[in-house]
This record gives sequence, structure tokens and C-alpha cells, in this order.
Amino acid sequence: MIFSKIFLRPLLLVISQVFKTFVLIRIQAYKRGWLKTETVKTVVISVGNLTVGGTGKTPVVDFLVKEFQRRKKRPVILSRGYKRKDASTPRRLRFCEDKTIDPALFGDEPYLLALRNPEVPVYVGSSRIITAHSAEEKDHPDVLLLDDAYQHLAIHRDLNLLLIDAEQGFGNSHLLPFGVLREPINQWVRADAIILTKSNLAASDSVLQMLKHELKVSCPVFNFNYEVQGLTRLDGKYKLNIHEIKTKRLLLTSGIAQPKGFEKLLVQQGVEISGKIEFPDHHDYRNEDVQKILNQQKKLHPDYVLTTEKDAVKLRSFPELHEHVWVLEMETRPENPWNEFFAEFLRVKFET
Repeated sequence: MIFSKIFLRPLLLVISQVFKTFVLIRIQAYKRGWLKTETVKTVVISVGNLTVGGTGKTPVVDFLVKEFQRRKKRPVILSRGYKRKDASTPRRLRFCEDKTIDPALFGDEPYLLALRNPEVPVYVGSSRIITAHSAEEKDHPDVLLLDDAYQHLAIHRDLNLLLIDAEQGFGNSHLLPFGVLREPINQWVRADAIILTKSNLAASDSVLQMLKHELKVSCPVFNFNYEVQGLTRLDGKYKLNIHEIKTKRLLLTSGIAQPKGFEKLLVQQGVEISGKIEFPDHHDYRNEDVQKILNQQKKLHPDYVLTTEKDAVKLRSFPELHEHVWVLEMETRPENPWNEFFAEFLRVKFET
């Protein structure tokens, strides 16, 4: 076991360096015009990251959607639809028009965004250019919100938002598979603004110091907090205020990239974690997984079994869980400096 680890680390580092070379060649190809970046008619905002998984992109997109709706603008969401079925077919979902569509055809996050914003069209497809043109033709939006698109250089964006998890930072600063980076950290230079997500769950000073002193970041940096809205039973029939579960014993079950953040958020609310069931990110739940959850509930006798909104998208297809599992509902909130920055962006793009 020790020998395999000693052998594996150098191999992973070599693969990481090779991957880095290909990433930089691709970036240069777009920069020099060898690969084309297309501009569409509509204002485009991209939300993305440099690392894999768990930086809170979906809550930020959800926040932006609601901000535009509050200002009487028509947003449309474009997503790749990671790990969805029949990924070769672009699709559109507007939840107020059709509530019967299989979530597996869209992926966890796009379906969740459609569920939370039933009036807003959500498109999934490997090409943001194709889905952007489809959205412009069918929905005539005021703004296109690109979910997880920092590396999708084929489409021009008017505002490029780079998200960094305040807890995770850049990991060991290496690219996949030796680290968690999709591209080198100096590629922050493409960002118009950086958002530190989950700022209230971690001391973000070390990340800020790295951004300011090591990376010499010159674009604005904003803190976004990750806050609890409440709890809803999986069948949607009952709701709870977060204060109602204070001091209660919880069994947590999730299939997300950063389960420790999920746990930490609840511990801050004064609950007791009696057990955890953790599945891989984007886990495709099966009957045996459901039985595992129910068995642990019988064994531990928690006051509540709690999961995430992302997991609930898939778990709702199992009626035997409807009265046993509760869903933690979250939202992200920016600190005040963001509001001035965003207001100026809107003024430039929509009023001039």
C-alpha cells in the first residue's frame, strides 16, 4: 500500500503537468484567434471556477436570477448539464410549463435551478453557443447566465465571475489529477470579479492574502455568505424554521463535492450530528442506497434525516423516503460592496 502511494504520487504529478500543457495551449489558441470566440446579441454573465466541484456556483446563479427578476429583466440559464442522460441532445426546461420532465435528462443543478425559478427557462447542452442561439430565438432574454462556464471560452461574456471556495481555496495549487485545479491559478486574469463563496463558514484571510500578495489580483474581490433558509420535508408538505431543529439529533445524507461544508453549516446552528452517509458527488441513487438511509435511521433514531437540495432532486423519485427525509434549503448573500459593483454593471449594460 505504501509502495503504491510512493509510485502513484509522481505519476499523478507527471499527468498533471501534461494536462497543464494542453490547458495552456488551448487558452493560447483562443487568445490568438486560432479558436473562435463568438459574441451573441444578449448580455452574457458567466459563473465558474478554477477548481473541480463544490464552490457554490448553483447558489450564485440562483441569486443572480432573482436579482434580474427583481429588476424586471428576463434571465435565461445555460448549463452543460453535467452527468445528465442523453447528453448529446440540447434541452430546454421551464418548470411552470412542464413539471413532469425527468430530472435525469437535465442534471442535478440545472433541474434544481429550474425548480427554484419556475418562470425562468433553463437550457442544457455541451455548446453554450448553440443553446444561446436557441434561447435568443425562443425566449428573447435580457441576459444569459452561464453556469460553470469559466473554461467555456467559445462564447464571449460581458461579466466573467470567478468563484473561489473560502474553505478549499486552490487546494495544493496543482492541476488534475494531482490537485483540484482545472487550469493554473494565474488564469484568474480572465475574471472581471472574484467571489469568495461560503465566507461565513471559513476564515478567508489566507485566500485573500494569496490573491492580493502572491497572485497580485487587480479585479474586485467580494465575499458571499452561505445561509440557511429553512427545511422542507421531501414530499413538500411540511416546513420547519432552522431554529426548530436546534439541539436536535440529525442523520445527514448527501452526494456532494464538499460534504464537510454541509455538516459545518448545521453544527453552527447548534444541532448534534448523530450519523453521516456520504455518497460521491452527483451520485445516481439506487434502491440499495435508499435502504441504507432507512436502515441507518432505524439504527440511530435521529430526530431528523437531512439532505441537500441537490440530492433531493433525485431522492424525490423514491416515495419510501418522502416522509422520512428533510431538505436543507440554502441561499447565498453578498456583502455590501457587491451591490455597488453590480449596480454599475447594470447601468453600463442596460441604461447606456
